[in-house]
Amino acid sequence: MGPECTSKHCDLCDQDIKPQGWTTHRKACETKVEKRRRDQVVIDAIHKEKGAPVSTLSFEYHPSSGIETKIHSFDTFQRRPAMSSVPLPDAQPWLPFKSRLEFEVAELALEVGLNNHQTDRLVKLCHRCAIGKEKFSFKNHKDIHSMWEAASHRITKFTKEVISVPYSGDNESREYEIHYHDLWELATDMLRNPQLFPHFTFDAHRFSKFDGNTFVPFVDEPFTAKDIWDVQSQLPPNAKPLAFILYADKTKLSSFGTAKGYPVVARLANLPTEIRNGQGAGSGYVVGWLPIVNDEKMHAGKPTWVNFKTAVWHKSFARILSSLASKSRTGQWFECLDGVTRWFFLCILILSADYEEHLWPCPVCLVSREELWDTSKSYRRWTSNESQGLVAAARVKETMEDREELLKEQALHDIDNTFWDVSYSDVHRALSHDRCHNNHGGFWSHHCWVELQKYLGTLGREKVSQVDKNFESFPCWWNHKHPNHVIGITFADSAVHEDISKVIIYATHNILTEHDCPLGYLLLRCICLYLKMDMYAAVEVHTTDTINAGRHTVQALAALMDQYITKTADENEKNWNFLKLHMMTHIFDDIEAKGASRNYNTKPNEQMHGPLKDSYLNQTNFKNIAEQILHIDHWLHVADDICCCISDFDDYMQSKSEDMDNDLSGDDEGATDSPGVISLDPSLHVKIGSKQAPQTFDFIENTHQGRWHIHQLPHQASEFLNNFLPACNIPLPGRRIRLQSDDTVTECRFLRVNYELLVDWRQYTDYLRCNPRFFNAPRFDCVFIRTKEKNILGHLVFLFECPVGNDLFPLALIHPFDAPTGMRLRKDKQLNLFRVRARPRAQAEFFSVRSIICGALLVQDGNSLDYLVVDTVNMDMFLRVQEMHLDAGHVVRA
Repeated sequence: MGPECTSKHCDLCDQDIKPQGWTTHRKACETKVEKRRRDQVVIDAIHKEKGAPVSTLSFEYHPSSGIETKIHSFDTFQRRPAMSSVPLPDAQPWLPFKSRLEFEVAELALEVGLNNHQTDRLVKLCHRCAIGKEKFSFKNHKDIHSMWEAASHRITKFTKEVISVPYSGDNESREYEIHYHDLWELATDMLRNPQLFPHFTFDAHRFSKFDGNTFVPFVDEPFTAKDIWDVQSQLPPNAKPLAFILYADKTKLSSFGTAKGYPVVARLANLPTEIRNGQGAGSGYVVGWLPIVNDEKMHAGKPTWVNFKTAVWHKSFARILSSLASKSRTGQWFECLDGVTRWFFLCILILSADYEEHLWPCPVCLVSREELWDTSKSYRRWTSNESQGLVAAARVKETMEDREELLKEQALHDIDNTFWDVSYSDVHRALSHDRCHNNHGGFWSHHCWVELQKYLGTLGREKVSQVDKNFESFPCWWNHKHPNHVIGITFADSAVHEDISKVIIYATHNILTEHDCPLGYLLLRCICLYLKMDMYAAVEVHTTDTINAGRHTVQALAALMDQYITKTADENEKNWNFLKLHMMTHIFDDIEAKGASRNYNTKPNEQMHGPLKDSYLNQTNFKNIAEQILHIDHWLHVADDICCCISDFDDYMQSKSEDMDNDLSGDDEGATDSPGVISLDPSLHVKIGSKQAPQTFDFIENTHQGRWHIHQLPHQASEFLNNFLPACNIPLPGRRIRLQSDDTVTECRFLRVNYELLVDWRQYTDYLRCNPRFFNAPRFDCVFIRTKEKNILGHLVFLFECPVGNDLFPLALIHPFDAPTGMRLRKDKQLNLFRVRARPRAQAEFFSVRSIICGALLVQDGNSLDYLVVDTVNMDMFLRVQEMHLDAGHVVRA
């Protein structure tokens, strides 16, 4: 026997480590200790400063950037400061169009998709309306097309090539057209854009927010996450990663699906999400149009034909990636607008796609096909090197059958994957979980929703009808689709399925009960955990706490789904062994690696299909459609670029005009704003609107008495003001306020509330209604209210401006939902429902509108005084309700 292996003790983490891993472990521990030491120095400095802000941000940049860690006050931090010198705008930004008028007419025709005949009519109308201020020289659509062609150089044009791919089944080659942008040229177009350049990020960095005791790390953008940090660590010193997000998927261009397109969309991860996932300059660009190989009856279904179609795809995609692949190996120097010449290495950070389930066990890890259903297990991740090795091993096999057998298990083909040519990129790492297809358009729509409707059907027509009635009566909320009838109706849109899933618990919890339908109730509990997991996946700024909570929810869902699958195994034909269920295990790994899920959500890319379909229907002759559609798409990007330049020119001219006015006005005598003066304008937080004609208290009481059950309205308002105003150090206009029944007040039916989101600390605005006839239906929204004791929920009853001396003071009459609810129901525990109870209507109270924190969505539980807080409507509401559970002492079930 050899000598016994002796472990070494690490005094930094108090663990015994084997000698083989000692060096790596010790280095990692020393790095962690040094980071904690630096953080503690900063924490001590913060605590020593008198009145130092608790909300402090730490920014640790990648070592190769040469930038030291920075500490910023949360209130004063600007993530992307403007460039120190901005170039003067072009005095004629509409060139090569002869005038701004001609550009705007051409842009309108392009934007609304006018065909040639409609464009000619528009030109004739413009000539008839011309009054001579600007020359209008267009004669017909050909003139406009010629001008767009003249302006096309502003954005990189498409290249058209023909590729030839041999097919081994008949030893003949087939040719296909491929259209693509040069990705490097497209990137330089954006780097040269003065509106975009200040928003670029070139170095990986780690963010932390000080919570009063320690720095809590958080991730949002790709450049704050792990993968881009690892990429920059592999680059030469001072090199910068230029990271691409790529998307490719087929789409039906015609209603019947006879015409199809295969666009490839590219975005730059170096730009912030609001630009990258928005519209216009810096957003998504169609960078390629892949050929679609139609099946041939003689060869369809054969392994050789499948390999051929895969070879066509990869050879086509290789043309799109050609400039990216070469510059990923050697890099490319480029002088940026700030005068700094940077050495860029291009890479693929994220591949956003909808996986074809029959092709993969899993594109990310080494799970077997038979174990996709078991989300409680984790498996080692795939790497591109392993894929290459497996293909190389297959190629030395003697027979094609042996090669196919080896490759089939992992759904590989005997071809060279084009992504292998791109350095600092791993295709298996770049592929990501997609909420749109995996959650809303997969696990929910094709599985949970189908099963749920089956159980509802077993309860009879009356119960099914009640579910539809519950959907119909569900309160409205901004940006939330409101389908009235859902049972038995097929929806193709994943966004509609997402909205249905958010409401389903509240619409069915009194119907699919544990007593009446045990399996349906168990499925409802699974859906509850799925929704919680989806909410955590949707978080836009993740901390270690939200990531850990998300992982815990995935494990809880796996355990409950295991129960459901076991109990329904004998009577259920549903196959739960599918990829989109398994992909849940990778959600939070992807978030740690690439930032928030919106960075790789396919929804922004699929929204680009709409304009492509419009171009096909309205502006092509249905022949050579790819060339025509991409031509129009290119012109649209050119129009966006010119619009940005015109906007800059307008802003510049306006600022020059204002400067001249200030010079003419002399000194600042009489100025009302001065540094250090804090505005007390309540509109910074709340603003009321939709004002009605002034009415007396007596008239208001008589009009609304049947709904309110409130007496002595002016007396109660007076009592509130006499107590509230002195408490806020606001002097009363006299000894006491005594409002009379014949005093007039102004009813307001709209309330705008600005508040800070819990999820990303940004300002957000709720638009609330207190209107008896909003689109011919009563709409009285619910709100969170700040009181001395705690935050409560309530129902808006009446908003008005009340006269106080010579001023008007905005008040809200609110029906509070803070009555005791008694012992928590078993159903509420299992479905994570937060229940509140309304006081009697006669106990409605007055509040200052400034006490309203934000809006809330509540749904009444039957005809009782109980209401359920809907926490699925958005992430901020979800986090607020989580806090309410903790404050109430509830055990929050995951």
